[in-house]
Amino acid sequence: MEISPEQFELFRKKMHSFHVVPGASFQSVAECLRVKKYNKGEVILREGEVCRGFWYIVSGCIRSFTLEDGHEINLSFYFDDQIASDFFSVRMEKPSQYFFIAMEDCETLYFSKADTAQLFFRDSNLTHLAVRFYQEKFFNEKFHSNSFKLMNPEERYQYLLGNQPHYLQRIPLTHLASYLGMSRETLTRIRKKIS
Repeated sequence: MEISPEQFELFRKKMHSFHVVPGASFQSVAECLRVKKYNKGEVILREGEVCRGFWYIVSGCIRSFTLEDGHEINLSFYFDDQIASDFFSVRMEKPSQYFFIAMEDCETLYFSKADTAQLFFRDSNLTHLAVRFYQEKFFNEKFHSNSFKLMNPEERYQYLLGNQPHYLQRIPLTHLASYLGMSRETLTRIRKKIS
């Protein structure tokens, strides 16, 4: 399926939010993009598979989780205008420890490491883009990790309420509780107390 001008423009703006790339450099990456659509509940990546690329989400939501004693532990949610991937699996070419599932119907632009790696190595503009992207990814992951060490459950919920309210609107309560590191009952109690 061919990429529409609207999809192309969304992707271009997202990439330029990390680093502005000249037209010729950007076009070389854009030519590697493929439209991929997933139905709600469809598995995108299974634990044990090597992640081979990246999904830019045009619309929808992707959930990543792992299993511990048969229970799902939610790790990340990727929404419209975000890039989803198991970045460690892609970089190290090792099996993923996570599942990625479409939590809503999703429309994505996919690009594989195999198709784009040499472009990023050869073009300094694309190298800068990759560095800036991974810096932002690192800082976001670090903040999320620290929030579990420094905030209590109610403070974590308050943070989402004030800074990422779309999480509360689009993520089912059970998944949200797991993501915040608490039981559904605790989350329900916190919500009642705050509302």
